[in-house]
Amino acid sequence: MLKLPASLLACLMLAAAGPAQEAGAAFDPRDYAAHVHGEVTEVYVLGTAHLAQYDDFDPAALSGLLDRLEALGPRAITIEALGPETIFLMQAYDARYEGAVGYFARAALDGVRLAGAETGLSMPEARLAVDETLAGWPDAPAAAERRRLAALFSASGDIHSALVQWLRLDAADRIAGDGVTVELAALLDRLSGSRNENVQIAVALAIRLGHERVYPADDHTASHLMGRVAEPMTAALETPEFAVIFDHPVFAEALEAADWQSADALLDYFRKLNTTEYGHLDAEGQWRVMIDRAWPEDVGRVRMAEWDTRNLRMAAHIREASADAVGGRVLSIVGSAHKPWLDAYLDMMADMRTADIMAVLD
Repeated sequence: MLKLPASLLACLMLAAAGPAQEAGAAFDPRDYAAHVHGEVTEVYVLGTAHLAQYDDFDPAALSGLLDRLEALGPRAITIEALGPETIFLMQAYDARYEGAVGYFARAALDGVRLAGAETGLSMPEARLAVDETLAGWPDAPAAAERRRLAALFSASGDIHSALVQWLRLDAADRIAGDGVTVELAALLDRLSGSRNENVQIAVALAIRLGHERVYPADDHTASHLMGRVAEPMTAALETPEFAVIFDHPVFAEALEAADWQSADALLDYFRKLNTTEYGHLDAEGQWRVMIDRAWPEDVGRVRMAEWDTRNLRMAAHIREASADAVGGRVLSIVGSAHKPWLDAYLDMMADMRTADIMAVLD
């Protein structure tokens, strides 16, 4: 049998498939969607407020939202939290980030400290052990297996996935053992009572759907950029240009006091946060103002660079998670300011599309 050089074989295959894009047209990865084998992966970006800041918020009021998200049936759920690799990197360069990782990943670092000491595994070793464990994960794991996986997730720096495992245990089985110390069990119990959306929406939904984990997708590895312009940035935020956004009717309506104990009212609040109009207004008010005028020390352009970098790296993490949901649905839960940017970036992928979360909320 005649063997062709790999380069020639590739050319013949491309010729047989035909051009994906017109000759002379600018390259656009979205044009490949028509050539995807199987279903295109859909990603739904849910914008949220950071719920823990509202003292009268009752997590039970999320029932209507959770019912709709459960019906959506995502195969992967991403959250606005730092993942193991990002935490490890920021720790290695802690002086550059001026301790930011301790602020953004406090609970995760507590889990690393407690579970790492008990398992004897470093973060990279625990991360690899998680992958190996999930690759051979049984359909009906024993309680000891779930506790062990909770310990491995904790030691790797993925505390929210550890919490998924912990809360999938029967209450009587949430005890120390199999790598979970008394202190780690207490940490997971405390985290389960957090009113943060990563716990009350993402973890709760993962448990409803029978998922084994959530996917941390946040990034703060460009936060060092803001360290060098902290003083002029503080001054910029106090100028009238930034006050204007909060006077806009759409913004004012969304920010008005909501009934944080009513399922219907809270669902309506999420609808307001996720409209295209709200997203455009937020981007105009927070970000165009950073680049359409002069600011001392170019603080606006530096701030825009930090924001773009964060969103692009978040998009990359979400894209990576989508490999576990090929042809299915991905739900990405983020602060509402990120939503318009992630909708745009994720819609550029060759075999996935941003879907309309409003169709789910309505």
